[in-house]
Amino acid sequence: MNNHIPSVRIGMIQSAETIAFKCQGPFRAFDLHGNEVFKGKENKEYVASIQDSVPSEIAYRVRLAIADDLEVAEELQREFKDNRQKTDLWYPGLSLDLPTGKIDNHEYWIVTEPFESLDAAQEFANQYEPVGQAFVVKEILKRSTGSINIDGQTAEQGLVIAPVHPDHVIYLADVMVGIEFHWQHTRTQTIPGRLEINFNNLGKLAGINELDVETYLISVNSSEMTSENPLELLKAQTIAARSTILATMGKHHYDELYHLCSDDHCQCYHGIEHISDASRQAAQDTEGENLLYEGRVCDSRYAKICGGVMEDYGAVWDDRHIPYLVPGVDGNAEIDYPLDTEEKVTDYIDNKPDVYCNTIKYAISSKLPYNTTELFRWTVSYSRKELEEIIQEKLGDEMGELIDLIPGERGPSGRLVYMDVVGVHKTVRVGKELQIRRMLSKSHLYSACFYIARDLDDSGSIKTFHLHGAGWGHGVGLCQVGATVMAQLGFDYKEILRHYYKNSSLVKLY
Repeated sequence: MNNHIPSVRIGMIQSAETIAFKCQGPFRAFDLHGNEVFKGKENKEYVASIQDSVPSEIAYRVRLAIADDLEVAEELQREFKDNRQKTDLWYPGLSLDLPTGKIDNHEYWIVTEPFESLDAAQEFANQYEPVGQAFVVKEILKRSTGSINIDGQTAEQGLVIAPVHPDHVIYLADVMVGIEFHWQHTRTQTIPGRLEINFNNLGKLAGINELDVETYLISVNSSEMTSENPLELLKAQTIAARSTILATMGKHHYDELYHLCSDDHCQCYHGIEHISDASRQAAQDTEGENLLYEGRVCDSRYAKICGGVMEDYGAVWDDRHIPYLVPGVDGNAEIDYPLDTEEKVTDYIDNKPDVYCNTIKYAISSKLPYNTTELFRWTVSYSRKELEEIIQEKLGDEMGELIDLIPGERGPSGRLVYMDVVGVHKTVRVGKELQIRRMLSKSHLYSACFYIARDLDDSGSIKTFHLHGAGWGHGVGLCQVGATVMAQLGFDYKEILRHYYKNSSLVKLY
């Protein structure tokens, strides 16, 4: 790895009984203290299995708020104390020494005292107002321990697979792709760098790929988009992904031994088997460039299709104002946003405004693994009974017969912040955006920007729900399809980034 480029740890396999792999060439296997365990042969399949393990000891708390500044965090603590809620401060994140200086992504989490159980913590979070603001977090009291058996050898606690030749790759079997989505499947991934096998909090095996950030980004380009996308789009995507890495390392998976996972929860990383010359060029042309705001690297969120208006960070995640993740029209159309009423949202969805991600008007010239026209505007229909069964499975509550869905508050893009699910026995408020999408689909609804039309039966009861929607994903930050169209129209990557990340600046950190 180049010593001026940060390395990143990617959780490829998050929980397994066994992990199978083979190497392109010979390798050396070390324990986590750097002692050699054995030498491995090229193209021979090895299977690591659990010899024995003990899960982590965990206490469950609930995160109530996040703050970048200590004074703000302490003021929030005082407010919670006034409401008779005792809290502690956590300080997750990390610091990195780069050629241009140190960067620090730490932030303050205001968390409750520990609960007696996970169920008690989850019940508190579910009932907390405003809906969608509180999240259960894990306090690792004692890390899992165990030993691994591989090729007749035993490694205590973990194992590092290091190819002898730095250009040789590792073939990692049974990597889950598209976790919890309808396309979920396993495949063998080709990964560079090192493979670490250790124990997760359940005492199961985790497979972690450690590699340098720039090599990782070449693959992210090919995994998130395609090599046929315009180069300026790939550059913008690369910088957004690079900034996200440096801004979130040590926080997204604060309780695990890796920085990011390889799936949609963080960023899609599918190894290097299908990387292209265009992806390499995009990473090389922008090496070390990051988006910054007031000296901190921007958490540069992005989504597939915003639908016409970018969403505000606080409408989707915790109630914070992030100055570079703010709403705006994805183009030059005159849209009367915030789209905070049912009338505005209905008009916006039905009239398909002239925005960059309107692929009904602007055809995507490159191949994508999904139909952008059908995702800019879409309709999903359910019989009342069908939706009732999905909701009961997701909420785990016996609500009885589904009576109706009542839209609540909406963010500036029209995405629902919360929704009331009305049943015969009770009404449940669900939020924020991701929870709504999970609740209204066997996997995930395309987005939370939709209005509801209903067909009634002869008795006046709802027979069918029609969800008429816009976009795919949370809609915050860069709209990947809109940015693709911008590149096709001649905008360069800096203009694309200025459009989607207001108030940010572009800085080369290494």
